[in-house]
Amino acid sequence: MFICLALMLAACGSGGNNANAPSSTPSEAPAEEAPGNSEPEGGSAYPVTIKHLKGEYKLEKRPEKIAVLDTKFVDQLIALDEQPAGSATAAGSDTDFPEYLSDRLAGDVKLLGTRDKPNLEAILAMQPDLILMTDFQEEAYANISKIAPTIVLDFDEDWRATLDTMGTIMGKQAEAKAVQQAYEEKATKLKEQLAAKLGEETVALIRPRIEGIRVHTPDHRTGAILYNDLGLKVPASVAAVDDTAYELSLEAVSEIGADHYFLLSDAMFADAVKELESTNIWKSLDSVKNHHVYKADSTLWIAYYGPIANSLIIEQAAEALLGQQ
Repeated sequence: MFICLALMLAACGSGGNNANAPSSTPSEAPAEEAPGNSEPEGGSAYPVTIKHLKGEYKLEKRPEKIAVLDTKFVDQLIALDEQPAGSATAAGSDTDFPEYLSDRLAGDVKLLGTRDKPNLEAILAMQPDLILMTDFQEEAYANISKIAPTIVLDFDEDWRATLDTMGTIMGKQAEAKAVQQAYEEKATKLKEQLAAKLGEETVALIRPRIEGIRVHTPDHRTGAILYNDLGLKVPASVAAVDDTAYELSLEAVSEIGADHYFLLSDAMFADAVKELESTNIWKSLDSVKNHHVYKADSTLWIAYYGPIANSLIIEQAAEALLGQQ
């Protein structure tokens, strides 16, 4: 009852400041600033209009208390030397913020539930002036958007576009471009080294799960990092699939036919990984016999889709494939 009452009060008090309705007043910034537009020379970055999946939101000033409901937004903000006031955690984790950001994440960031189950009461209690979420949480949008202005971004949007949006929100467009450029330079250098070492050898990205072996394609956001950013070769069987991923049975794993495998694992599906590794079919693969299988943390490689995590992914992938210690 407390939550319902509070949500109704918040809705009444928000007036026309809700982000789900298009702005009725044209932005004073030039050319209806879209995400990634630069700050006018000699002027303020605000007001600025942010376009998102629910319309447009006119941001009058720099937000001070941001609630983020996907951990990739934490990565994006910290890359710009900013902090969320509150954040949801990754799926399957009720209390842990990203470990790889622990030395850069402020100690007073409020816990807002998980990406799968945002905690509305916790979001309301922190009184954010802006909420960032994705369409993955569409079912919760109606209630969340009553708490504070809410911007909804595409869950599968390329991280570069998200970073542009974040730079616009925080008035740090130049910094966002610098972060992206640093990543591109690192990826290009590693791409050249990998091409020289591997030639035409193929690489597969697989994740054993209870349902079967999930194989990620170049259309998957992490697949795109490996196959596009690093230029790794796709097995023919994987390239033929028009989707971000597909499932195989344990018995059919040999059909992938890759020369190298990145084997994604985490606590949730650790038993599925052990089951795969115990099968004679897996043990009989040439890539396994040649020690061309590399374990990777699926939470880091899948959940934290931001420039810091992605930089770690390309480093780890290159270290494994190039044989660097």
